[in-house]
Amino acid sequence: MGKTLTIRLGIDPRFNHHESDELVVFQPWENEDWKTVNVDTTLAGGIVRAGEMGLVTSGKVDDLMIFTMDPNTAVKHLFDEQHKGRMLALFRNPVERVVSKFYYLQHASWEPGYNPSWVDLPLLEYAKLPSEDDNFMVRKLVGKKYWENVDVKDLQAAKELVTNSVVVGIMSEAEESFKRFNVALGMDEKVERNRACMHDFFGDVDESKNSNEHQKV
Repeated sequence: MGKTLTIRLGIDPRFNHHESDELVVFQPWENEDWKTVNVDTTLAGGIVRAGEMGLVTSGKVDDLMIFTMDPNTAVKHLFDEQHKGRMLALFRNPVERVVSKFYYLQHASWEPGYNPSWVDLPLLEYAKLPSEDDNFMVRKLVGKKYWENVDVKDLQAAKELVTNSVVVGIMSEAEESFKRFNVALGMDEKVERNRACMHDFFGDVDESKNSNEHQKV
């Protein structure tokens, strides 16, 4: 929809911008109408580097959409009183999310967590395995490390942050959620380009780029 995205692809060596100390906005695929930047804001180290390069404060990148798994670190290193952002998050039923992750990572060879050995593993056996999904987002929202304990106070702090600072979407209410996101981003759903983009990612399940069909629990 014309946004410049900060995703892991920006530091892919094949584009030759990953070692540059200057911000580079580029179009990774000639046949796709979107751009990225030579930073990776998905993880803490990449966020710190992006902050040092002035990703937000320099004003060099227009219509910026930052993707991250570490919002607390992003707030600390990318923004200030003169350069603020708006946080959007799509929440999903936690059991549905873990089940979907199990089936997705059986086949998603491009993902770091790809595990083809799960193909023959019964779902209930997978549920007994050690998991990294132990209050992951609560830790991220309140700025705790993955080995630090969290308690009810941390949960409450995370809920208050979401309530006060996040435009919330819910996966089970996808249509309404994306309408809210579009309002927050100033996106006009009547523009053909935007309608086509939404259909590609959130249209018919069998055709959607963002879909991984699997059996339900």
